Amino acid sequence: MEKRMSEPVEPGQSLNGPMIFTTACGLALYWACFFTMLMRNSFMDGGIEVLWYHLFLRVVFLLGSGVTCVVVARRADAAASERGARVQKAAVGVFSVVAAVASLTSHSLGMTMPLAFDCAAWGLAGAGLACLLMLWTELLAALPARQRTASLVGAMALGAPAYLVMNLLPFPFNIGLLCVCPLLSLAVLHLLETDAAVVPAAFVPLAESRGRARWAASFKGISVAYGVVFGLGIGSTTQIAGSEPLYTGIACALVLGATAAWLGLRYLGDRIQQASSFRLMFPVLIIALIPMSFLQGLPSAACNLLLLGCYAFFEAVGIDLALTLAERHRASRVHLTASAQACLYLGLALGHVIGLLATSSGVMDYAMLSAAALGLVVVLALFITFAAVAPLAGQGGRAAEEPNAGEPEQGHWHARCESVARKAGLSARETEVFMLLAKGRGVEHIQNKLCISSHTVKTHVYNIYRKMGIGSREELLDAVEAQTATESE
Repeated sequence: MEKRMSEPVEPGQSLNGPMIFTTACGLALYWACFFTMLMRNSFMDGGIEVLWYHLFLRVVFLLGSGVTCVVVARRADAAASERGARVQKAAVGVFSVVAAVASLTSHSLGMTMPLAFDCAAWGLAGAGLACLLMLWTELLAALPARQRTASLVGAMALGAPAYLVMNLLPFPFNIGLLCVCPLLSLAVLHLLETDAAVVPAAFVPLAESRGRARWAASFKGISVAYGVVFGLGIGSTTQIAGSEPLYTGIACALVLGATAAWLGLRYLGDRIQQASSFRLMFPVLIIALIPMSFLQGLPSAACNLLLLGCYAFFEAVGIDLALTLAERHRASRVHLTASAQACLYLGLALGHVIGLLATSSGVMDYAMLSAAALGLVVVLALFITFAAVAPLAGQGGRAAEEPNAGEPEQGHWHARCESVARKAGLSARETEVFMLLAKGRGVEHIQNKLCISSHTVKTHVYNIYRKMGIGSREELLDAVEAQTATESE
């Protein structure tokens, strides 16, 4: 039996299992392609005998991703428009076409393609995959916080076995899968966008967003530095001959990193305290880097995989952080996410460049690079421990606090919601929708409860957000809590 509105309820959003699974599967196809490109080993290509060649192509791939994220961040308004979405989808299609043409041409001719051709192909591949991630960012922003986190982490965990399958299949099936997965991911994204249960998050102009939330310079610098450490570790895997154990180890490391991210986001309190996640990685990074400084063979490979797991953890927490802060401060999620990813891609590219220059010139070997990365981690640990590091500028060393929905006092929740609705000037029907939103109900539940269409529900939600001057369900709950604080004074 349906509870009366006067009864106490927990104003949280229950997890939508089918929605989480569908979202995770669609986004997992992106992660499978991204990690295939990022971790693609030179030994997989019989015509490539010089290891530096493939390290260079990885740098081009990361630069293509980074430059694309910079453009999207600076043109966030255009990227969030329908025309911008079409351009990004076209870039995803270019990735599939380029991957197919480059691979089939090289295989048909039985030779390595010219460096200029490979550079163009890998740069376009990076741009296409970055666009795919930005498109998914918009979809994730439309989900409640818990569903978003579960979908994001679940996608990375599911992407690991998809990566394994993609790398174990023989040619041309592996290349065919690499080309088809981004298109399938787009298809799933389109399916979710047309789902009545998904209410798009409110658009926030970039000019307003920059005044509300922007990354602190220290936070950007730390992200780049971590990217350098991860780039050195990931680049080191190029010296390991491609084999089933290696690909299985990579998949296991990705699952381990995703699992750690889920546990951290779920159980370690305020998930937007990104500085805390920095500190959590220090012991793991040190454990991984110290043996790499003097061990070779299998132990060194295991340490490389541990670094990869840390990178997966960092990616999942970082994207969740950007979306949470965008929702909390009513900022542009495209701008924050693209900016954060650009810093990370830049760091990864720098790490690969440092490794490439040092090893190809004979100045340093992989053991010395590992020692240098360890030194960088120690410096980061000291800086984050003794300096006030906050994700956003102007926070004075404090991260924004996560809304604490709390449990409403029995018998007063309904009255508080009505008070908020009256102050906002909501109509009678909008007040009914508002009450159900405050209970954590989704669009499908509201349309069934009130016997109206999903389009009408979304229209009421839009009007409620506009009249209240908010942009998300979390801010709606904040308004009710603010009314609670006013009554208690």
